[in-house]
Amino acid sequence: MLSIGCMVENEDYDRLKSIIKDETIPRYFTYTLTVEDASKAKDSSSIKVYVIELTSANIAIGFTLPNIKKLAKELLVAFTASPDAQRPNPEYLRFKCEFSDNQRKANYDGSNLEKLEYIGTWLEKTFEKKTVMFYLFDYQGIGNT
Repeated sequence: MLSIGCMVENEDYDRLKSIIKDETIPRYFTYTLTVEDASKAKDSSSIKVYVIELTSANIAIGFTLPNIKKLAKELLVAFTASPDAQRPNPEYLRFKCEFSDNQRKANYDGSNLEKLEYIGTWLEKTFEKKTVMFYLFDYQGIGNT
């Protein structure tokens, strides 16, 4: 089972702590978002952003994975927050989810970094309209190129 870690803001951490019980979360929705070049040129590229909407917490996360990693059906997500006066050493809040086969597509011409910036901004604005906090984690390292 693949595990990913997510650093969230303290208020989101508190909300997650109140709803994650026995590594389960009441309601969530998952899908894979593939961003491809609109031009379909020979040298075109695509990126995959995996999205988990935690509807019971008003939080959504998106993440990329290295090309050598495949997303299995089951995924363990661990949340933590920055230490503060109330929590000098925050525990990891873990939950297991089954990733669905739901697929969504978007088109954007540009480098992989430009695609990631485009879809990250689009997702952030989309979730902002729903008053949902969105976090994007680039485990593929697209932003390091």
